[in-house]
Amino acid sequence: MTAVDWAVIGAYGLVVLLLGRLADGRSNSETDYFLAGRKLGPIPVAGSTWATKLSALTFIGVPGAAIAGNFTYVQLWLGSFFAAYIVAVILIPEFYRLQVPTIYTYLGRRLGPWSQISGSAIFIVSRCLASAVRLAGCAIAVSVFFDLALMEAIVIISGVAAVYVLAGGLRAVIWTDILQLALFLFGALTVILFVVFKLPGGFVEIVETGIAADKFHVFDFRFDVADPATFWTGNIFAFVLGLATGGADQDIAQRALACPNARHARTALIWAGAADLFSTILFLSAGAAVFAYYQAFPDTAATALALDNRHDYVFPLFIRHELPAGLRGALVAALLAAAMSSLDSALSGLSSSAYFDLGRPSATSEKQNLVWPRVLVIVFASVLALIAIGFGRQPSILWFGLQIMGFTYGGLLGLFLIALFLRSFADDLASVIAAFSSIVIVLVLTQWGVGFDSPPVPWPWAVVIGTTSTCLIALLVSAVRKRLARQRST
Repeated sequence: MTAVDWAVIGAYGLVVLLLGRLADGRSNSETDYFLAGRKLGPIPVAGSTWATKLSALTFIGVPGAAIAGNFTYVQLWLGSFFAAYIVAVILIPEFYRLQVPTIYTYLGRRLGPWSQISGSAIFIVSRCLASAVRLAGCAIAVSVFFDLALMEAIVIISGVAAVYVLAGGLRAVIWTDILQLALFLFGALTVILFVVFKLPGGFVEIVETGIAADKFHVFDFRFDVADPATFWTGNIFAFVLGLATGGADQDIAQRALACPNARHARTALIWAGAADLFSTILFLSAGAAVFAYYQAFPDTAATALALDNRHDYVFPLFIRHELPAGLRGALVAALLAAAMSSLDSALSGLSSSAYFDLGRPSATSEKQNLVWPRVLVIVFASVLALIAIGFGRQPSILWFGLQIMGFTYGGLLGLFLIALFLRSFADDLASVIAAFSSIVIVLVLTQWGVGFDSPPVPWPWAVVIGTTSTCLIALLVSAVRKRLARQRST
């Protein structure tokens, strides 16, 4: 890293902190701090939502997936976009109809207080695990760039994100996400163009090398229930997980609630869902370009990482050793942008859910009302850092992140489906019992199977099983409770 690289990274850091500081003066109440006053239009909300979905997993994991395999990951976009459309059309209008500050308040009003508390608690655990994986993904690259220990990189990244979230709340998160999105996409495009100009055969050589290695294979129509990279399994998983992350996760939904009305929020979510296709193809192409580069100019370190099944490290290695000064700094800043765009939203979503759904402390002034939200930001930044330290070494940080979310998001999504469609048949307590029971069922099935020497259920089906079992158990428990109540009354 040269002085020019550090200057570029420093400029990025200053702009981000400045945006956070500018937003600070407009965060004078809970609504301002957590929902940006409900005054944001569809364009900034769509951009921020898109940036949040990308994260460091995209910046590191998607090129790593292309380097290790091919473009089959892009087919999961179909299920993901369909899920975003369903959330935008069905769930978002419900949230606006009741004017809820968090989506778990919706559970409270539809089902009861225990569902609200339980939904928030499941979200907090789920988001801490999922965001810790994202934080670990960024820290992997930062540790490569700066020769830092993984733990040091994690602490630095989480600390910087906490600083500007503390200052400006959701408004700071959204506007810094727009800046980070632009830098993020610029980084991938820059890598592709650099390789094009560096290779003797230019773009044609990238294509020919990719074709020879079957890199551009997109659709895999095998029905392999254990392989999330196949079309059928992958899209079922992507659809159900997309419903959970888009409609049952405060991290994403918080942005939609910052719009003045449901129509703007619906437009923002659909645009962000459509834009995912572009970014996925862009980062897979960056991975294919790096693969072609190392085929033309073999590198001992890159080869060793690939042989050790550490493909997520290859892209950061390329940025550090192959790009010229200045451009290298811009790509490091892009990586930091990728991390911050997801980490800042996680801190905001976690703190808002804990604040509104788990009980607000009493305060005598608006200024005091903003003390506890900021304390919660610090607490969750520390929690994410601690968990991320344990997630640092995985063969593929991309697939590991998706796997982690599948364990608990089924129970969370099931609660919202009950609140939306089964309210007349399932009560508050039954819904809570069902949500937690489904998490246990998923963990048992995916780790040990159904018994009788059967293999464990493949992890892509975890979120599907969790959602289905939550709804069924809630109906069963409610029916039993009603029958017992009738017997007692007679």
